[in-house]
Amino acid sequence: MVYLPATKHLNGVRLLALDGGGVRGVASLIVLQEIMKRVQVKKGLKEECRPADYFEMGAGTSTGGIIGIMLFRLRMTTSEAIEQYDIISKEVFSPKIYGWNLTRMMPNMMASWINNSKTLVQSSRFDDKSLKDAIDKVVAKYGLDENDRKLKGEAPLLHPKAGRMFVCTTAQNRAETVLLRSYKNNTVHVPSKVNNIMREHSDKVTISLATRATSAAPTYFPEVKFPEQVAKKEDQLTFWDGGLLNNNPIDQLWYSRYELVEPHEPSPSVSCVISLGTGYTKPDESPSDAWFKLVGVASSVMGFATNTNAKGKDFSRHMSVLNNRSEHSQTRYVRLNPSLGKSEIGLADYTKMEELKQLATAYIKGKDNQEWIDKAVAAVCGE
Repeated sequence: MVYLPATKHLNGVRLLALDGGGVRGVASLIVLQEIMKRVQVKKGLKEECRPADYFEMGAGTSTGGIIGIMLFRLRMTTSEAIEQYDIISKEVFSPKIYGWNLTRMMPNMMASWINNSKTLVQSSRFDDKSLKDAIDKVVAKYGLDENDRKLKGEAPLLHPKAGRMFVCTTAQNRAETVLLRSYKNNTVHVPSKVNNIMREHSDKVTISLATRATSAAPTYFPEVKFPEQVAKKEDQLTFWDGGLLNNNPIDQLWYSRYELVEPHEPSPSVSCVISLGTGYTKPDESPSDAWFKLVGVASSVMGFATNTNAKGKDFSRHMSVLNNRSEHSQTRYVRLNPSLGKSEIGLADYTKMEELKQLATAYIKGKDNQEWIDKAVAAVCGE
């Protein structure tokens, strides 16, 4: 085993998947906080449990990637992550023009309209400077050592004391998934342009770059170039949001479990796979019902491409088959995804953070959901 958290599970490794979903990521943090609180009570501990001490590997996409970096790379508690997430969301998604916060000068609705109109003359509504600055502040406060705190967001994503995690991004100019890891990867990859570039330059990935690369959703944030300095353009990758291919990173996480052991060692036993969503609403409109059919079809196609629940159900069917095999008879899969009801909460609507927290809290209190949360706690604790 190349990495062990502070606790060990008798039934095998524990895996945590964090969906993408913009500001709605706070909903998954509220649910995870409840899980860790119950773990703390069950273990009889005085201090709040850190997810990096109870999961051997984590994976996140977009907002889930940012959360994963806070929880695993910086080893923060869920309470700390929620506090910083509130700050990051407000700083990043407040409407701005040339760095000036428009909400301080005009009503929110007008400020948002002006901000959104920026896509008429540029590729994204939000620049990445606010995201860079926000990440700098988090790393300066919660960095694992003096070097982290000094370099801030420019600190390497790779760190020997970090929990094992990766964020998903999309190499747009290669139409491939790329995983940016907090740990050294010993897997032997087939030669390809993407694999060769990442093999040579993965140690240059910083916390800031990983955060921006996994979050670079088209029309929201600018694309990210990596490496920044290259002699030939074909030796550079263009990163877009990981949600385009892996908004729910459950499959990438499942395949990556082999990176927890050396190539010559047996495949690792898996105790549990916990998958956290950022909230869902039931679709109730067909493309043909939309005010403009082409817009409706395009919207539906994008919805299918980023549908996290569909992938979750696929994985559930896969796990139900694996549970019939002796090597996975003890593996537990728990998917938790709060219902948003009929609430219209956009990916960038930071003004709805408190509503999101209330919806996630109400979800936790649901009788059926209580049972699934208890199953997740039992699986994490080793029962």
